[in-house]
Amino acid sequence: MKKILSVTLSIVLLLGLCCGIAFAADPTVYVTIADKEGKLVLVQEPIAVKDIDSDGKITVNDALYCAHEAKFSGGVAGYVSEMTDYGLSLKKLWGIDNGTGYGYYVNNAAAMSLGDEVKDGAYITAFVYTDTTNWSDTYCYFDKNTASVKAGDTVAVQLSALGFDENYNTVVAPVKGATILVNGKATDVKTDDNGKASIKLSDAGTVTISAKSDSQTLVPPALVVKVTAASGGESPKTADNTAVVIFGAVAVIAFAGVVVASRKSARA
Repeated sequence: MKKILSVTLSIVLLLGLCCGIAFAADPTVYVTIADKEGKLVLVQEPIAVKDIDSDGKITVNDALYCAHEAKFSGGVAGYVSEMTDYGLSLKKLWGIDNGTGYGYYVNNAAAMSLGDEVKDGAYITAFVYTDTTNWSDTYCYFDKNTASVKAGDTVAVQLSALGFDENYNTVVAPVKGATILVNGKATDVKTDDNGKASIKLSDAGTVTISAKSDSQTLVPPALVVKVTAASGGESPKTADNTAVVIFGAVAVIAFAGVVVASRKSARA
């Protein structure tokens, strides 16, 4: 009896481990891309990322490749990267061949190369420079990536820009006087001297907040806001418990096998 129980428990543990492996998902990153017109063509798109170059890690290159594979009309033909004297470098983004006129940031920090490793849940922003003469495109970002409000409420934001000092150290500064955009349309709201602004959102739905400036060439920032109806929100979603259900079923079957085996052993 003890031997049967031991073997059965071992099988259950092995199946549990297998279920865990089977249900292990690819890491997900959130990709935002702006094209050569400074238009957001992807906004925090969740992308399941695979190690496409089999180097044993998930990188910016993997994420952008998978984003094009999943979302660009021409698939991976819209994306090219290659090794240069500066490391793995971008050569085409969103179908645009712009020489070296690209930028990419991870969690609002400049990446050293496309080979930089990224973790599950990372936010990646890539863009094509719109100014290929003076390279004045300025990366900027809001103080939050997402927000949730009820219709009729306001969402408060702070817009900051990244730059460099004479020693190439990163400098963060508020973006003053930028016009706030809601779903690509300009509002009458502007950021104050500290880069702060408040935007009232009247209609339920998912809204993208961005910004533009008359005095700076801004890489469009992106804040995704979920606006629920004033009378209430959506019912909370339950977690996917598929793996737990399967494991439970296996355990029940195994336990039933133990009971049957023990009864037969008792009769023998």
